[in-house]
Amino acid sequence: MTIENYGVFYVAAGKKYVDEACTSAQSLKEIDPYLKISIACNQQPKAPDLFDNIIVIDEPVKCRNEGLLFKTKYLYTLSPYEKTLFVDTDTFFIGDIKSGFAILDYFDVSMTLDPPDTYYPVSSDGEKIYCKPVNTGVIFYRKNEANDRLFQEWLKIYSEKLSQNSQLRQSDQTSCTEALMNSESRFYPLSSEWNTRFCFINTLQEPVKILHAYSSNIEKIAERVNLEPNKLRAWVPHLRRCIVFRPYTWRHRLGKIRDTVVKWLPSS
Repeated sequence: MTIENYGVFYVAAGKKYVDEACTSAQSLKEIDPYLKISIACNQQPKAPDLFDNIIVIDEPVKCRNEGLLFKTKYLYTLSPYEKTLFVDTDTFFIGDIKSGFAILDYFDVSMTLDPPDTYYPVSSDGEKIYCKPVNTGVIFYRKNEANDRLFQEWLKIYSEKLSQNSQLRQSDQTSCTEALMNSESRFYPLSSEWNTRFCFINTLQEPVKILHAYSSNIEKIAERVNLEPNKLRAWVPHLRRCIVFRPYTWRHRLGKIRDTVVKWLPSS
């Protein structure tokens, strides 16, 4: 396999997810038609022209946990890029993401945290660690020895959990966090703009680049989440809009005037 400098990588098993990857890749093409995109999958995509590399793996996937294992097994080893942005298939691109690869000039791997995930990691001696898992749906990483070990350890931990309990409710994310706990890889936490899971509240400061969740009205969400793209704001899912932080309202101004007047009044 020829290793290219950087690109976006999908791993998908089953028609539903391969089709989703095509939809996601199409949204990326509309943002940047020249960025390299590859996919590892167990069936041919319906729109092969979207991908520069298609790696077909003859491996059936029958359930959610097998799908997560399929992803964990191949998202690092089969990427044809030195610097990779891996994304889940339920992503939608709404901004230029090339600047994110510069993170990998200084760090080895970068992800957001996943506050809604309730499965905390456990140390090697069985102690529960009260830190939220990382979200493994959007990952910047580079190929190097430290990450070779990190991703191998992630796969080992998750495979062992599934061998002990095939009905495991915990996702691959907790295993990834456990692998990170003792890793030599330099980790950088991505901000929410790179992985805006719009079914939850998000605090944003810059334009959103990647939406991550399911919606039949994704274009409208893309419009609303970036309506005031450079303002500090909170995306509120049940309102389907952002609440913008506006410190200089008339109440704030009157308050400052009042404080100034009080300061200069003679004390009794």
